[in-house]
Amino acid sequence: MRQPPRLFPAARAVYLQGARDVPLYNIESGWLFSYQLLADGRRQILQFLLPGDLAGLEMDGSAGMTHGLDTLTDSVLCSIPREGFQRLCDSCPVVANHMQWIRARDMALLSEHAVSLGRRTARESMANLFMELAVRSVRSVQLISGTSLRMPLTQPIIADALGLTSIHVNRVLSDLRKSRIMELKNKMLTILDMEQLTRLANSPEGFLELWGPKAQA
Repeated sequence: MRQPPRLFPAARAVYLQGARDVPLYNIESGWLFSYQLLADGRRQILQFLLPGDLAGLEMDGSAGMTHGLDTLTDSVLCSIPREGFQRLCDSCPVVANHMQWIRARDMALLSEHAVSLGRRTARESMANLFMELAVRSVRSVQLISGTSLRMPLTQPIIADALGLTSIHVNRVLSDLRKSRIMELKNKMLTILDMEQLTRLANSPEGFLELWGPKAQA
């Protein structure tokens, strides 16, 4: 059902907020983010999308997308026509049940982001975001101190995800590095103290396991 893979270069729009008749997108490689723009141009990043994720699942696209989707890195996506996908879900309960599980997982992810925006401190929010992205990128909760992995985020991108200014993001990153908790350098994340990072992130029990091997199986 998927269309042939298509390469989207970094820093490009896959679809814009308000676009109609947008297909689903299966992400084969790359990092992307969904966002909403306010009338004055301010941007709130809603979610980061990684390989294996589906983009646009929460909307049918007929009334216009409530969000846009941009690439962070060079990305390979396969489009999936919505009508054919809906027929597949209607005729195959296993697929329909799996899509329901993915929607529930995405809702848990958005709930975590809402808590960070509303109640966590900047330090806690950043720790929570990097823990989430680290687990999702390697599909494992078995991270240890000294782990380094690619994290293609800039300070303005982090600021738009957490509702902070770039200056504030810079200060918090510096504080986390000086505290020997984590370091983001040259778009690589290094976990310096996994125990402290986990405690600071304070994710709900079982949340990160949603992207672990058991959940994927």
